[in-house]
Amino acid sequence: MLPQSYQICFQQQLKNTEYLTVTILVFLLPTHKQVSIELLAKLMPYPIMFESRRRSIQRFLKLPILKIEKLWFPVLKYIWRTQFKKKQELKVAIDRTQWRDKNMLMISLIGDKRALPL
Repeated sequence: MLPQSYQICFQQQLKNTEYLTVTILVFLLPTHKQVSIELLAKLMPYPIMFESRRRSIQRFLKLPILKIEKLWFPVLKYIWRTQFKKKQELKVAIDRTQWRDKNMLMISLIGDKRALPL
């Protein structure tokens, strides 16, 4: 399940069908270790053919609203305003790791002994 702050922001930014798709995808991702569009389409509880579900997921993941500046910055802004006090000291943690041929960078905002991944 999505945290409350994500639900509020997603419902404001996304259409009902897009919000439902995000919710379903977030529910499916942690339960399956290896994820592909084909696997997600197979598991998706939509009453349509497999190929249509696969194309639907592909189209959804290409939506302009899913770009970081349109969806994720408003989520971070909401969390920032509701979770952290004004003039509170915040720290930024940056971590880089390499896993096989993938290079991953993680940036987090730390305040009140909690980290918010950015």
